[in-house]
Amino acid sequence: MSDLASPRLGGGSVADFSHLSYDIKTKKDGSLRLLDNVSVRVRQGEMLAILGPSGAGKSTLLDVMSCRKKPLDGGEVRLNGRVLDAAGMADVASVVEQEDDHLGVLTVRETISYAARLSTSGFTGAQIANRVDEIITALGLQSCAGVKIGTPIQRGVSGGQKRRVTVGTGLVTYPRILFLDEPTSGLDSFSACEVMASIQRIARKEGIIVVATIHAPSIETLQLFDEMMVLAKGKVAFQGSLDAAAARCAEVGHPIPEYTNPSDHLLKLVSTDFGDDKSAVLDALYVEHARQGALAAQFEGKGAAEALEYEHHVADRKSFAHHIKVVGVLCERNTVNYSRNLLAYGVRMGMYLGMGFLLATIWIRLGQSDSKINDRLSVHFFSVAFLAFMSVAGMPAFLEERSVFLRERKNGLYGPLPFVVANTLVTIPFLFACALLFSVMVYWSIGLHPGAGKFFQFLAYLFLALLAAETQSALIAALVPIFIAALALAAFMNGFWMCVQGYFIRGRSLPRFWYYSFHFMDYQTYAFELLAKNDLKGLLFNCNSATLPTGECMCTYPASAATIAQHGQCVVSGQDVLDYLGFGGIPMGGYAGILIGIIVLYRVV
Repeated sequence: MSDLASPRLGGGSVADFSHLSYDIKTKKDGSLRLLDNVSVRVRQGEMLAILGPSGAGKSTLLDVMSCRKKPLDGGEVRLNGRVLDAAGMADVASVVEQEDDHLGVLTVRETISYAARLSTSGFTGAQIANRVDEIITALGLQSCAGVKIGTPIQRGVSGGQKRRVTVGTGLVTYPRILFLDEPTSGLDSFSACEVMASIQRIARKEGIIVVATIHAPSIETLQLFDEMMVLAKGKVAFQGSLDAAAARCAEVGHPIPEYTNPSDHLLKLVSTDFGDDKSAVLDALYVEHARQGALAAQFEGKGAAEALEYEHHVADRKSFAHHIKVVGVLCERNTVNYSRNLLAYGVRMGMYLGMGFLLATIWIRLGQSDSKINDRLSVHFFSVAFLAFMSVAGMPAFLEERSVFLRERKNGLYGPLPFVVANTLVTIPFLFACALLFSVMVYWSIGLHPGAGKFFQFLAYLFLALLAAETQSALIAALVPIFIAALALAAFMNGFWMCVQGYFIRGRSLPRFWYYSFHFMDYQTYAFELLAKNDLKGLLFNCNSATLPTGECMCTYPASAATIAQHGQCVVSGQDVLDYLGFGGIPMGGYAGILIGIIVLYRVV
């Protein structure tokens, strides 16, 4: 027995799921009953299998039992006599869903270890490592413990091994109740039996209540369960042991043939998907189940004699200290993920370097002629617009991270705040590195405003633009968690911001509606104007475009009277250009503050 398992043994916990019913609304203002008065009691260390044909209500029942869906009035979920709601269930239970959502660049051991660290407190690193080793050994994952889960561009563990990893992340968190939705999917019959046997051993040793929906189990797998429940059209058609199943089938006139799996025979009796009239059989099963009166008796006086106190062996997930710890663990995990995952920042960094090389060699040494002013503005526009547009490349990594967050949040490990804080803290250095590489490559080659101070300001403003774009992409992916749809929407938004930014058409020339609304909501507006101000302010440009018959210069941008008085007619200052474009008004610090405000607003949303 591991160091962390020993405290789990003790009193006899009992979970009561009584009178659970659930309806959904239909299009014609009616309702459809998916669950109808389902009740069951499961004791500490016992395993319950939920079977049924497609559409019988198995997954719905699991959601209601785990308090992810609220039952109709009269339905209750109790542990040791205490009524549980969604928050209370999240404190004592873990749900292993059908989807195997993991960070693909983490190894099997790392995935299970991070799940343990997010859920436990007060244990040493050695104790957590021992617990992880125990789970890995129990689930037969020793041979692939150091193998990565796998990504679209890097093959990892098999589907069956990934399924076992998902089960391991649920077991390692010390649940009082473990809900499993199709835990044997993707496994061959031998592996399925071994995995369920491992779960049974851990459940017996640690007193875990196990409730699992299961599809087409072998007889060996089914024998591992203490009871099985067969659903048909949302009602309980049978509940009991394998031996009781044989007796029940005989009672309704359909004995189990020799060498036939009892669960297969029961499912054949209750399945109505293929047009056979099973109403007589179903009615007989329902009547026989109700006649025995087992359910009514087992819930009488529930929670009185068996309402035992139990000790928490998971973290106090509402404490400030736990939130700080979770943020630290998530930051560590995100750092490992981003540093290994080419889809997170590797692709973008390569694109930024490639585009930086193009800018540095195409806009090379612009100089300070007035004919190059528009070229300088193009550099600033392109730097903001293209680098911001490439933020969509991080969507696949964010969606993968989001799916893991949703699973861990549903299991009560942490909430949105630690996730957003950790994501932001780890995103900042990676984005800054991208902005730094791009800036170093282009700034001096193009010949922007000389001076180290101006360079660092350029870097800071470009970084803020990238952070705003990254946050916008994350927000879109969170609202529309389908990659193709999120990509299309993000591309549209970036194109839209480019249109109202003030480069293709000057801001003051925009129609008044667009100017006074979206132009000032656009993070690209402030980033572009910041880069332009940082570069042009304090520079003088010689006018060599054309000369009028009177001998006066005709500059690309009009020079102010003050510039002409101080420098003559053939010079235009950067401030003259900024004034002509309408980039005056708010100081640069104010623009930077607005940009930061947009970033914070996006992050909060």
